[in-house]
Formats: sequence, structure tokens, C-alpha cells
Amino acid sequence: MDKKRESGEILEHMLLEEVKIEDIDFIDPPDEWDPDLHQKEPNVPPVLIEEKPNEGDLESTGFTLLAHHRSFWKAQTKGLFTLRALVVRSSVHISLAHESIKNCTEEALLFDALLRNGLCENRSRLSELLGYSRARITQILNLLKLPEEMRRKLLLADDISEFQLRPIVRLADKGSQKNMFNHLVKGKLTGRQMALFADEKEKIDEDDNVPPVDIENLMDEDIQLDEPEIILQNEHEESFDETVPSTIVQSSYTTELMRYLKLRGVEWETELEKRDVSRIDMEFLNGILKLRSGLYSAAVIILEGVIEANPYYAPAYFYLGRCKNLMGDPVSAENALRSALEMLPEEPDYLVELAIVLEKLKRDTEASAFYRKAGSIRKKSRTGVVR
Repeated sequence: MDKKRESGEILEHMLLEEVKIEDIDFIDPPDEWDPDLHQKEPNVPPVLIEEKPNEGDLESTGFTLLAHHRSFWKAQTKGLFTLRALVVRSSVHISLAHESIKNCTEEALLFDALLRNGLCENRSRLSELLGYSRARITQILNLLKLPEEMRRKLLLADDISEFQLRPIVRLADKGSQKNMFNHLVKGKLTGRQMALFADEKEKIDEDDNVPPVDIENLMDEDIQLDEPEIILQNEHEESFDETVPSTIVQSSYTTELMRYLKLRGVEWETELEKRDVSRIDMEFLNGILKLRSGLYSAAVIILEGVIEANPYYAPAYFYLGRCKNLMGDPVSAENALRSALEMLPEEPDYLVELAIVLEKLKRDTEASAFYRKAGSIRKKSRTGVVR
């Protein structure tokens, strides 16, 4: 895969438009914004969208700032009246604007604006245009559910990923969200560490006598982290929406679950319901059946639905990656497999599948590293060495 170009490189040859600053709707900078600290940053042309006119109006309602907020804020502090910006008006602009964005919150703002203004009619079209899965589009858009104060702070943090923020998005309590966000900003925790921290936080909330989370140890990459509890999903099956837990679904759980695939016949789902298999787990099994039958497109739709319902269903990412690989889309396959490995980095099957994909992408050195890691894990497992 080609290395991503710098934002300035992407936009510098574009036909930029001169736009009055007073015509632009924007998010105010957070309190800690200090333009003097960001003077050395390159002035990347801001990305704007012209809002569609309200029904009955002839003219647009102005422009909305979507990306490169720091360049815009600096222009404001200098007292400029106009600035040169990329105004997203077509699919060509969409691709260039998206490629220039490094900040996950700005990516969410772009997606939301494209859907809101009809430049992409739905999430499926947006996923086709950008090479993302529908589930991935949904995960990024979910960042806009975070409190405004957090979103403003995130506009200064290009190094925080959507995966790290997922556990915070899932929390209903604003106080817990703020607490976890502060730990993330302070400790730069990985997505998996954030999920583990969320699990520990939930246990503490249930029992005030539980000792506090040792966040310093959690931040230590060398320490052996306890695996999150493997849970059944049936208490969440009816909602199938934003109420799913933040606990990572383990491969060992779904391996046990897939034994149910031996149950064939017209009453397959009825039999699974008798055995207390939840709706989301049945959807996962249905996706696996489609995959094994060679119905890869159907399997992708089902597995993406499972991920939308529970972004922590790690094996669904793995099988989605396998489907994409079999369909001849190694780039999408890599994205899905890396999501699975962020949650379960010691799964040899996941590592091997990613290595196969990387070979197809002519990245043999990376592929060899993943093959070696998978072999080492399997060898330790056979010899009984504790990892």
C-alpha cells in the first residue's frame, strides 16, 4: 500500500476557492487552544462543504468547516477576512478531502456532511466510494455522539484513533465518559487497553469495595493484561443497537458457538433459540454459513451487521477480512483483520490471514513478520509455555 501523502501535497494542486470567513460555520477551539504553539504546523487549506438550501430557499445556508480546523483558527486569529479552501462539491473532492484528513473527528464531520447534503445518498454508497465497510462508516460517525467539549479537544489530537474512543462512545454516563477520556488523553492507551479499562470501570461501578484500577500498570505494554470476560450476548439481543457491551468477544467463545453449525435443517434457528443462542450470535453463525457456501457478498452484509451491533465482536472482523480476501479486495481485508488484531493480538489464525493478505499486496517483509509471530504463538501453545 502506498504511503499516505501529506495533507498539503494532496490539496496544493487543487482548484481552491476564496471564501469569506464570516460565511463559514465552524466549531470553536477548545479552551487550551494556543495558536502560538501551532505556528509551526503547515497551513493546510481547510475543507468546507456548502450546505444545501432549506426547503423553499433559493440560496445555500453558507459553508461548514469540516477539516483542518487548526489552519482555520489560525487564519481567524490573524484577522483575515477570506481564506482559500477546498469546497467539497463532487466525488473527486470527496476522495481528495478524505485522503488529506488525519483526525478521526474531522473524518466523522466529513462523513456526516456528505450524507446530510446528499453528496452521498447513503452509507453504502459512501463505503463503496472510500473502500470502507458500512460498519466502519458507522463506527466513525458514532464519534459525533461524544459530548461537544470532547469533540473540540479531539480536534487537537490527530494521534487518537476511533478505536481508542469506542469504549467512551458506548458509555451512557457523561461522568464516566469524561473520566475515561481524561485517562486516554493522559496515557495514550491503545484501543484494547481502553476496552479493558472500560470493563474494569464497570466492575467498580457495581461494587464500591473493589480496588481502584491500576491505570499505570494498564498503560505498561510489558505487563500481562488479563483477558476480558467472555460473555454471552442474549441479554442484549432484543435491542441489537447501541446498548451492546464493550467487552471483546473472544475467538474461543465463537469457536464453541460454531459447533452449533452442525445443526442443519429448516428448524435450525428454532433449535438455536432453544439453546439460548442470542440473535447477534445467530447472525454471526448465519454469516459463517454464507461464507462456507461461497456466498461472500451475502456473508459480508451479515458480518457488517454484526459489527454494527457490537463493534467488539472480534471474530466478525476476522471473517469479514477473510470474505474480502476471497472476493479479491485485499485492502478492505487488511483493514478488517487489523481491527480484529487490535482486540486480539495473539490470535495465530488472524495473524496468518493478515500475512496472506499482505503477500497479495506485495508487502512480503511485513507478511513474514506476521507468519513468524503466528508460528511462535502456536509453538508456545503446543509446548505448554505460558505467554
